[in-house]
Amino acid sequence: MTKVAVVKADSYDTQVVEQAMAEILAEFGGMAQFIQPGDRVLVKPNMLEGVDKGKHVTTHPWVVTELPLIRNLQ
Repeated sequence: MTKVAVVKADSYDTQVVEQAMAEILAEFGGMAQFIQPGDRVLVKPNMLEGVDKGKHVTTHPWVVTELPLIRNLQ
């Protein structure tokens, strides 16, 4: 069975996004379940469609900005 995790984040504040990512990773047993020291990782944000500025139907830039921080999450 495929496992999916969903976490509500009330804003794109740096601390809120980092906490949401930590909660999602915890649902799957932590980052070490996926990435080992020395591994190379490619992150591909979702790009769905073009819309007016301010409407987010793609991965929000703040989420991508926070991705390097996940290496510090257990």
